[in-house]
Amino acid sequence: MVGLPGGVRACWYTVRVRLDAMRRWQVPTALFLLGVGFLMAVMVRTREPIREAAALPSWRLQELAVLVKQQEDARAVLEAEVEALMRRVQEYEAAVMEGRGLTEAMEREMARYRLVLGLVPVSGPGVVVVVSDEPGGRPIVLPVAVEATDLYGLVNELMSAGAEAIAINGVRILANSGIRATAAGMVVEGKLLRSPYTIEAIGDPAALAAVLSVRGGFVEGLGAVGIRISVSPRERLTLPPREGATPFHLARPKDGQ
Repeated sequence: MVGLPGGVRACWYTVRVRLDAMRRWQVPTALFLLGVGFLMAVMVRTREPIREAAALPSWRLQELAVLVKQQEDARAVLEAEVEALMRRVQEYEAAVMEGRGLTEAMEREMARYRLVLGLVPVSGPGVVVVVSDEPGGRPIVLPVAVEATDLYGLVNELMSAGAEAIAINGVRILANSGIRATAAGMVVEGKLLRSPYTIEAIGDPAALAAVLSVRGGFVEGLGAVGIRISVSPRERLTLPPREGATPFHLARPKDGQ
């Protein structure tokens, strides 16, 4: 630099200082950029295996879909049960609000069951049907006898016309009552009954009398073979309760009932 003017030497010295400063920060910068590039390359390489590991096979997706469907179905069933229980709770709450306690409601339900099962005496309008196989002074060719099927047929006719309660010679009968003929008479609910047989039926007197007076019907057929039948409407009848209940040894309530 000897021989150069002072101004030129000063300019050269400034340029050299700046070049030295640039060399000092270029190396760290290059190293930093190199490190960043390395990290980016590692991230790109590891991303694909992670995606492949995270991807579920199709069979697994199908299993999950089935499980989700089962859970949805189970939830729907539970929701239906909860809704039914909520309705029942609302009914109980309504009964309480109306002043009818649960005990009172159950007592009424039990009273209705006892009425249906014939365990209590009942009263009401109806008809009285008297069935007899005695000749009554009429000439007969062959002896006539009332059969169990005759009483069954009359009871069925009355029930079909809406009879709500029936008794034969004071013995209350239901749909499952047995009638059996013997040499001494009829056995009804374990009791021996003899002719004449008095059938009392509670129901609409007009409807009950009409079904027994149908032309060509069951009653007219019995009269044709010599059995005497009389029908009398009554404004009020009182029938006794059924004595005892038929035991159930094999019959059981259906599941869920």
